[in-house]
Amino acid sequence: MQSFFFEARNVSKSFGVVQALRDVSLGAAPGEVHAVIGENGAGKSTLMNLFCGRFRPTSGQLFCNGASVNFQTPIDAQNAGIAIAPQEINLVPLLTVAENVALGAHVTTPFGIDWKATRASAMENLQKIDETIDPDAPVSTLSKAQQQLVQIARAVATDARMLIFDEPTAALTQRESDRLFAFIRHFRDQGGTVFYISHRLEEILALADRISVLRDGALVGELDPAKTDKNEMVRLMAGRDVGEREPHGISRDHGEVVLRVDGLSREGEFSDISFELRRGEVLGVAGLMGSGRTEVGRCLFGVTRAHSGTVEVFGSERRISHPADAIAAGLVYLPEERKQDGIFPLLSIAENMGIATMGKWSGLLGLRHSDLLREVESYIRRIPIKVGQASDPITSLSGGNQQKVILARWLLRESRILILDEPTRGIDVNAKLEIQALLRGLAEEGLSIVYISSELQEVLDVSDRILVMHEGRVKGTEFADSATQESLLALAMS
Repeated sequence: MQSFFFEARNVSKSFGVVQALRDVSLGAAPGEVHAVIGENGAGKSTLMNLFCGRFRPTSGQLFCNGASVNFQTPIDAQNAGIAIAPQEINLVPLLTVAENVALGAHVTTPFGIDWKATRASAMENLQKIDETIDPDAPVSTLSKAQQQLVQIARAVATDARMLIFDEPTAALTQRESDRLFAFIRHFRDQGGTVFYISHRLEEILALADRISVLRDGALVGELDPAKTDKNEMVRLMAGRDVGEREPHGISRDHGEVVLRVDGLSREGEFSDISFELRRGEVLGVAGLMGSGRTEVGRCLFGVTRAHSGTVEVFGSERRISHPADAIAAGLVYLPEERKQDGIFPLLSIAENMGIATMGKWSGLLGLRHSDLLREVESYIRRIPIKVGQASDPITSLSGGNQQKVILARWLLRESRILILDEPTRGIDVNAKLEIQALLRGLAEEGLSIVYISSELQEVLDVSDRILVMHEGRVKGTEFADSATQESLLALAMS
């Protein structure tokens, strides 16, 4: 039996009714890079969060150096020699680079922290990853790629014997990626253990000693990088039966172009994005982590500014440098982070729905509450939204019903182009199906929708056409009625 440094045996993890992992068994030995691949939602990050102590298994066991472990916190995992560089940036913006690298890895004496030695250690570990970053710069002044490298250096600074990398190169340039790979190979050659997650199959084939494939929370295969190829990896990730779908009645026949994007670019995020959206069409935007999907949506809404390219709305070129410009043009955006950027948690359902049209309800004596409530209640019935009373706080609703309120906010304003970013993330299956059916109905009434999602089956189910992105560029466009998850994955990884 292979001697693993770290191993999962028959591990499952549930979040309420959602089964994120099902009976997964795998491990990694000293001196090995074990890659774990799968589509978004396959369970990769959940598994790594179990390994580093953020989550605990619902069932099954974890073993470190042959002994059963039950991590209660990430500190327990760190004490066992395990560190993670997660895909989300998790740094303290107001601290310097060196201070962030040293977090959790301070050099101590009987009298407290030895700050001079701590800073020297932080600089040494930072230079292992990238020597060009100023250790005294506040993290808030760094680019996203530099912040990712600092986060990796922080994991390295713990002197871990096992490192977990979750999409580490999503924001990195080729030079930065090459430097990281050199470090990982050196760490492996010194006897370190690595779990590596990435959607970039070329780097998996070049870096990994072994590949495990997750699909729908289950381990569906193990591959030898020397004997496999991208096609086999994609086939296992997506499954053989992904093309067998019921027709969803989507039409290729649409009317006028309502949104034309030509050569839109923003340095460091995306380049030369061009597409057309027609009246009554749902244009899906698919792509994996780091593809630039969300960045394009935010730029079209004016949250960020494009450095070049043009945007035409209903035949007129528009300069969109602020969300107010987009809203005035009839183009609105539902953000990926609903709780952080979508709802106003201290306001009621009615106030959240009507906040974009308050001017419509203003009278000589102030806000016409009865007229606002009448309109809000008509949309609650139309969509429909499950509420007690419109005056209840928005936080009393489920995630799916909160999303419907945000959608109704812009329908109240009679917006004609919707950009939806992960509109069904974090909601249950029934609510997801309700929202998808609602959007298809709105499209049939003439609303035009850009539907951004990491869930390929969801994009296939709701879209007319699908634009696929990879590393900030458009890799191709397919009609949804002839596309499959396999064909989209192949484009997204090309």
